[in-house]
Amino acid sequence: MTGVTVREHHLELSAFPTSPYYARVHVHRVLEGWRREDLVETAQLAVSELVSNAIKAHAASLAALEAVALASPDRIWMDLYQAEGAIVLRVWDASRIAPVLRAPDLDDEGGRGLYLVDLLASGWGYYLPASGGKVVWCALAAPSPLPEEPFAPGKDIG
Repeated sequence: MTGVTVREHHLELSAFPTSPYYARVHVHRVLEGWRREDLVETAQLAVSELVSNAIKAHAASLAALEAVALASPDRIWMDLYQAEGAIVLRVWDASRIAPVLRAPDLDDEGGRGLYLVDLLASGWGYYLPASGGKVVWCALAAPSPLPEEPFAPGKDIG
C-alpha cells in the first residue's frame, strides 16, 4: 500500500467529530459512481471507524505537528481507490503512533473501531509516509454471493 498515490477520490477533512459523516457521504458517492453498491454499507462503517480513530490520534499528536511536513494543524485526509477487485480506504493523521488492534471488554465504552475494521476488511495495515504522520488503510473485498436457492429448513438437500 505504500507505493500508491491517489488524488482523484481524496477528501481533506477537519479533525472534528462531524468528519466521519462527511467521509461516509464521500465513500457512498464514489462507490455509487463505480457501481460498487455491494460495498457501500461496509465501506461507510469502516471509513467512519478509521476517521474517528484518526481524529483521536491527530488530537493526541498536536504538540508534534511542527515536525510534520505538509500538515495542517486541524486536518486529516482520506481517499479510496480500486485494486484487484477490492476497494482500498486510506486515512492519514499527524500521529506517528501505530494503531493497536485490541478486543475490548464487553463493558468498555470504546475501543471497537479497529476491531470492527479487522472483522470487515480482507486486510488492513498502516505505514509511515516520509512526509510525516501515518496512513491507516483497509481493503474491502466484494461479499461472497449467496446461493441461488438458500437452504430452507425441512427441505431435502440430497
